Amino acid sequence: MDKLDDKLVNNIVDALECAKQALTLLPQLPDNMKPVYLRILSAIHKIGGDTGSSRVSDISNVSGLLPPNTTKFINEMVELNIVKKITSPSDKRVVLVQATELGEQYIQKYVLSFAEGLEKEFSKFKEVDCMIMIDTINKVYQAMKTVYQEKETGKDIHTSKH
Repeated sequence: MDKLDDKLVNNIVDALECAKQALTLLPQLPDNMKPVYLRILSAIHKIGGDTGSSRVSDISNVSGLLPPNTTKFINEMVELNIVKKITSPSDKRVVLVQATELGEQYIQKYVLSFAEGLEKEFSKFKEVDCMIMIDTINKVYQAMKTVYQEKETGKDIHTSKH
């Protein structure tokens, strides 16, 4: 790809600022509530079935988190009374995670009701446009990370020695 002009670079940065502002529209979370907890609650809701409980490995798979991180976050959520751990009735060696009453309130308020509105609005977009946007944002993030890391280590690739 040819070198981008300054205007296009500025427009990309402006679009990122717009994306950052869009995130400020997300509902304000209660104190001690991390956004990652909502990913975990959403996973529990999706895979809980009739019992409302899920294995840690399933939560990890659905949420896209690594198992050790999932376990760490679940333990934090247990301390905050958002989820509880129970043993499987069929196999006492299996630990299941279930939303508490507070966790269920968070699922209703922050996962389900907000997601419904987003799904309705996002359905107006073509799926391919969404996929391109996701891919492009990830590429922009990686490019910016590369430039920042190179500047931090003194390896600015944009300066050339003649």
